[in-house]
Amino acid sequence: MKIEFKYCKENTVLQNTLNLPASDNNFRFFRFKSEVFLSSDSGLAQSKPDDFYLRSPGTNLSIESKSNDAYFDEFVFSGVDAKKLVNLSSIDLNYLLSPLQSHFAESLFSKIQSEISNKHSYWKEVCASYLLELLTKTVRMVDHDLVETMPDHAQKLRVLRAEIHENFSAPWTINQMSEKMGLSTSRFASLYKQEFKISPTEDLIQTRIDQSKKMLSASKVSIKKVSAACGFESVHYFHRAFKKRVFITPKHFQNSKFVDEGSVSSDTRQFSLDRMLQQSEYSGIIEIIDGEIHFHGNTYHVSQLLGYTPEELREKPFINFVAPISASAAEGGVAQILSNRNVLDLSVELLHEKGHSIPISFSALLKGKNWFWFIKEIAPVTAC
Repeated sequence: MKIEFKYCKENTVLQNTLNLPASDNNFRFFRFKSEVFLSSDSGLAQSKPDDFYLRSPGTNLSIESKSNDAYFDEFVFSGVDAKKLVNLSSIDLNYLLSPLQSHFAESLFSKIQSEISNKHSYWKEVCASYLLELLTKTVRMVDHDLVETMPDHAQKLRVLRAEIHENFSAPWTINQMSEKMGLSTSRFASLYKQEFKISPTEDLIQTRIDQSKKMLSASKVSIKKVSAACGFESVHYFHRAFKKRVFITPKHFQNSKFVDEGSVSSDTRQFSLDRMLQQSEYSGIIEIIDGEIHFHGNTYHVSQLLGYTPEELREKPFINFVAPISASAAEGGVAQILSNRNVLDLSVELLHEKGHSIPISFSALLKGKNWFWFIKEIAPVTAC
């Protein structure tokens, strides 16, 4: 896309008046943080904090502060493809927009600002994707019809969850979350878990762990810096939370991403915990109860894969989630585990809660006294 990203500024101070003549051929996206008066070809309007405005090229616009030291964020761009991207978002031009929520803008402004400043590879393409996300989310949050089709608390919870996920490093507390919803902490926690099948605290920790894994996989950045960047209150707490959910320490995980693959033969490495974790999409602990194997430990992500609640996955034996066509193969794998033999890449189909089958590769590894399970999704084979 041929889009020129001029600049992105946050918390610009407007002391008097900003005049943009028709000769200014830039798109200018504003997020007002104070009340201002806007005078344009379309008339006069007064903004509230967190109102948005996208000015099109060639439009006369005057912005006047209602009081001293008004603040706004501004993103300026132009180019032959800029109009195409704006049209794709369906956002209204030269019109004051009042989204129901605006938390997403702060995160996206910061990301765009960082890309423009650093100019890493493909930074313009990344900026274009952030810009489209900024505009389309604005349109969505202005669309009252969309909001009205959802239950009151459900919509607000989704908006809050998006804010938490986008600003995962912020020092969130249950009190803060519940206050944003206007609910008691117990009521909020109950509704959140009912809606998302996970507690708000665990959801936040999972998000931070996922982000930390990306950072640890990308470079040899220190564990302390990763911990701070992901919002953990201390390195000790990060270490404990990471190990509880990933089953190895953050340093061990990081080292596994940069290990010299040629230093150890593949035969001796194929059943290492590191290798299995790297190659699998879902993992957890196996519990053996009355001769049956059960998913145990962190089952949140495989719960999303299969549609069952984490509690259902832990309560019922593994064999209960296997499709009839794979029953024989699965029973053989279970027999291997009960005989203290590892299982590597057993191809079976699991049943989704809605009834359809999901092809997966299942592995099980005995490490010390603990059994670990690993799952990789297999793309279905289509006939030529």
